[in-house]
Amino acid sequence: MNGLDTSIFHLREIDKTIAAKFDKSKKLVLFVSASFDNSPDNFKGGDKIMELARKMPDTQFIVVATHNKIIETVPENVVLWGRTKSQSELAKLYSLADCSVIASKRETFSMVTAESLCCGTPIVGFKAGGPESIAINEYSDFVEYGNLEQFESSVRKFIGSEINKQLLSNIAREKFSKEAMTNGYLKVYTQLLK
Repeated sequence: MNGLDTSIFHLREIDKTIAAKFDKSKKLVLFVSASFDNSPDNFKGGDKIMELARKMPDTQFIVVATHNKIIETVPENVVLWGRTKSQSELAKLYSLADCSVIASKRETFSMVTAESLCCGTPIVGFKAGGPESIAINEYSDFVEYGNLEQFESSVRKFIGSEINKQLLSNIAREKFSKEAMTNGYLKVYTQLLK
């Protein structure tokens, strides 16, 4: 597994400047990707996020992506944040969100999964290989690819639950820290040398 800089990715205090940009009466769902493309053939699943947003008008969706390729009208409850100014800003968005989502057809390790959990935010996604294999089960849910009913149900479960975000952050930072990963690799190398 990859290690994270947990001095950056940890539960943050609510940033009032960032929070003011969103409707306080709505739950927040965060989607983070290098690029956002809502065409049906994009493997990162931007079209699935748009469909989910339409099914959940009572929820606000934040899309963080360096590049946005939009081919249809974006629902009113979707905010295209664009690129974050820093990893710190990204950690603040993760901390503010009630749930993060991954809609990819396939993923490797999934930094989004680790970053979100380290910031105290549960994650929901499609089974894509990597994310479900590294996630913390009690705070994550992965459903069959394309099953939007289950996807929506899982998102609603987490945004409707009282999550101890500090506890989740502590557990995840212990699991995903650079130090934990380094020690894990050292164990493997030591065993191979024996």
